[in-house]
Amino acid sequence: MLETHELDVDMAESAEDALDYLCDHRPDVIFMDHLMPGMDGFEAVSAIKSNPDTATIPIMMYTSQEGEVYVGQARALGAVGVLPKKIAPVEVSKVLTSLRVIGADRAAQQDGMQESTSTGTSGEFPGLETLDQDLRILIKDLFEQQRAVLRRDLLDSYETIASRVVDEIRPPDDKRESEVATDDTRGPSAVMQAVVSILVVLTIVFAWYYWQREQGWRELQLQYTLLQQQLEDQRATGAENAQLATQQLSGYQQSIEAMFASTLAGLEWGANQANLYGFDELPLGDTLLAVVEQLAEQLAAIEFSGLIRIETHVADYCLSATGTDGYELAPGNLPAINCDGIGLAPDEAYELGLRQSVAFANFIRLADERSAGRIRYEIISLGNSDPVIDYPAAPGSVSARTWNDIAAKNSRVEISILPARY
Repeated sequence: MLETHELDVDMAESAEDALDYLCDHRPDVIFMDHLMPGMDGFEAVSAIKSNPDTATIPIMMYTSQEGEVYVGQARALGAVGVLPKKIAPVEVSKVLTSLRVIGADRAAQQDGMQESTSTGTSGEFPGLETLDQDLRILIKDLFEQQRAVLRRDLLDSYETIASRVVDEIRPPDDKRESEVATDDTRGPSAVMQAVVSILVVLTIVFAWYYWQREQGWRELQLQYTLLQQQLEDQRATGAENAQLATQQLSGYQQSIEAMFASTLAGLEWGANQANLYGFDELPLGDTLLAVVEQLAEQLAAIEFSGLIRIETHVADYCLSATGTDGYELAPGNLPAINCDGIGLAPDEAYELGLRQSVAFANFIRLADERSAGRIRYEIISLGNSDPVIDYPAAPGSVSARTWNDIAAKNSRVEISILPARY
């Protein structure tokens, strides 16, 4: 049924083989049988969850065992649920969808393509001496090019006009003139007049063109002289201006860094406003996932690069046994000293602080791919070692309700935003 979803499925014959397999592999989800030769399913789940390298892999018990007691035991050890062996393919599809195994990679690739590839800009403040030299060379080249073009155009124009005038006004010999006069006495004089008129017009046009170019040349020379004077003036005050510009840039950079730090502080404060979780909730569950997803989007929008540290704190609740090897919150009017248990052992509280929902675990696992390595996550469990509010020194002096009200405030998650330069 798993392979129909185009998933790669690896099998292990026993729990021991599975643990050896996990030394070199990281599957997206584990389906664990209960009854196996050697170590049983519960022992295997406990071993996997106690290893930090494999603790975040979702585990689904796939067994013939049934009953609410069995489901409670499986969840207490860290399994996300129990599937019966008589299960329809459509139910398998629903489980894979809830675990975000189906479609997760494709969605992550689309998110990665929309990440704006971050581009950084930087610049340097050039020295005025280099600016003067480059500008002088540019203006001189421009003048030389304009002078050469002007001289070439004028020489070509003068040579062409002179050649045409000589050809047209050269006196014809008497024989040629008489033959032409015999054919048409008005023809030569009309042609000559037309040619002379055209030459006069061309001469005036070229004279005007030459005058315009000379005027433009003189204006360029004047502008060059003025620009040289301005550059000399800038050279005299260049050191002072450069120092002032450097101070302004430094102040601007400090302002940007202050604004960025203020923005990060505001985002961190907002993320920690909904940092409490209930007695029956996972510390790293879907409620926290919504906060972290929104925080990641906001950090990506300001091109943040660095670490998001998530610290979990587990409360010591006043509990009553339920009769099925489980616990629930004690009645509020019960004296705290009469509770069946208060809190967990340090190692149990540490393990509980690392409990994650499947969706949260998948989000963390795809963080590098989603942000191109710019945003990283660090999850730390402090167990029950650092309560924000101290518990009463004498449980006999308070009720279970008062005790658990304090515990509810100690059951929290704290988020810290650390830029890469720190």
